[in-house]
Amino acid sequence: MRTILIFILINCSLVVYSQPGIANLVEENGERFYQHKVEEGNTLWMLQKMYDIPAEVILSENPSLKEGLKVGQIVLIPVVEVENTRLVTYTVKKKETLYGLSVKFDISIDELISLNPELVDGLQKGQLINVPEDLLAEGGNQDLTTTVNPFVTDTTAVQSTKAVVDMSFSDSTIKHTVMAHETMYSISKRFMVTVSDLMKDNNLTSSSLYEGQILTITVKQERVEKVGFGVVSEMSGFEHEDSLVFNTKDEYRVAVLLPFNLDHTTGSSQYLSNLSAQFYMGASMALDSLQVQGLNARVYFFDTKNDSTTIAEVLSTKGFAEMDLIVGPLIARNMKMVANYCKEHEIRMVLPVSSDASILKGNRLVYSSVASTISLMNELALYLLNSSTNDNIVLIKPRDQKSMALYEAFRKTFVESDFEGSRPNLIETTIDGFGTYIKKGVNTRFIVPTLDQGTATRFMSNLNRLAFNSNTDEIFVYGTKEWLNFKEIKNTYKNTYNFHFVSSNMNDYYTELAVCANRTFRANYNTDMTKLSMQAYDVILYCCSSFFLEGKKQNLLMNAFNLKQVSVNDGYENAKIFLIEQEDFELIKSGESN
Repeated sequence: MRTILIFILINCSLVVYSQPGIANLVEENGERFYQHKVEEGNTLWMLQKMYDIPAEVILSENPSLKEGLKVGQIVLIPVVEVENTRLVTYTVKKKETLYGLSVKFDISIDELISLNPELVDGLQKGQLINVPEDLLAEGGNQDLTTTVNPFVTDTTAVQSTKAVVDMSFSDSTIKHTVMAHETMYSISKRFMVTVSDLMKDNNLTSSSLYEGQILTITVKQERVEKVGFGVVSEMSGFEHEDSLVFNTKDEYRVAVLLPFNLDHTTGSSQYLSNLSAQFYMGASMALDSLQVQGLNARVYFFDTKNDSTTIAEVLSTKGFAEMDLIVGPLIARNMKMVANYCKEHEIRMVLPVSSDASILKGNRLVYSSVASTISLMNELALYLLNSSTNDNIVLIKPRDQKSMALYEAFRKTFVESDFEGSRPNLIETTIDGFGTYIKKGVNTRFIVPTLDQGTATRFMSNLNRLAFNSNTDEIFVYGTKEWLNFKEIKNTYKNTYNFHFVSSNMNDYYTELAVCANRTFRANYNTDMTKLSMQAYDVILYCCSSFFLEGKKQNLLMNAFNLKQVSVNDGYENAKIFLIEQEDFELIKSGESN
């Protein structure tokens, strides 16, 4: 299977473990730097982890490092000011784990161990540990917009924002002889690996060490090299078909539109370039799988940059009108233009990310892989209508106008949908008037269909003030997935009051399939799958199989697509909905639609 694009940018976030130890401070040109003296075994990977500074920043200040680190060499590390944090004690509760505590207090496991070295020997109920005072007061403020990826501590790749060098890291092992003064924790810090990985790699059941003991340690080897850019070729030799009939072909042609912005033109966004790279890698892995299954297709990846002019140029490319499938674009404001083009030229179009539901109106060639917020509210209403007949269903009217469409959608579906038996009563009230409906001994399910942070925050604050009238396990809050980005809502509130939301997909890095897929992904790209990579993999695998391989069943990573036509003249939308709940500060699937 051939692709046009031969180079992409990779930029993955790094896990932060600790601040640097003792190092001289110097000032040059008004900026402060640590003077790090390179020791035996130091690597660029270790420096970026030790000082919490991206590798490309270190390289920019020390160009000679492109040739490798040398013992005794002085490396300048920019100083990042960090405020001092007061510590308080916290009592460990039953069934709490290091991972759960790290999420609860929004710090890494290594940071938790650095505050409490005794934790390397395990965690016990009733144990007193040190935690940052501000985090305890908040009860933790973990950002739940993405599920924690368990693979990122092993392999990562970093690309300079100037696209001058390509830095990547790969695994290697060394043998280390334990010295008299060393502990498991000090060794983990020296080589920037976790205590758990050290114990696992050496088949240890205890963190106790003895002088002269030989440890196998997995470290990172970095590669720094210059990179080049590929080109997008022009296509030709297409013939036009007049009728809207999708015939079986010996070879199909697929276009994927992504805002790589390889030329770094005005208005370019590194963020969008990174997203495009993630999508490209996931899509490419899916195409490899499809090729093995017998799909014969030419797949063209077009750099659409970040403007409608470039989109128009791509659409006018010679032969483009004879594509069998177009995937993308990622930018919402450009989707309508492409959808109109596909309608005119009778080409299937797949929207791989969230889009405006209006794009499906009157265009039966468009397939949306992510349900709109309105559709999500409709599905939530149906789910609760059929699963919570004995509970109080309380619908909170939002204060912001933009969310009223969600409110009306839920209300209409809940009240008017077909239902056998006695329909549950729907209580409608306001953000300040729901207190009287909280009753002990009755499950109360609050539906708060708002996209506004202020409205959501006020509701949760009011709920916390009034919840004494009921047991917390009898209160359930149903918001929207946008709440994951609302920093003003305390995470303890979400955890205490059983926060739920509905989504078209659910990413879980711990399933057997996800672990296997990520191993392949790492082998191919020397980095780990992101949520967008998984979405790209699922979309390409499912749609190409459905359209070109007679609907051959595929194992997907985070989706279970059920594409239904909105109406006879409209496009298709994913009707498979997952109900997601926050439990013990983690996101889990608690239900799903048929």
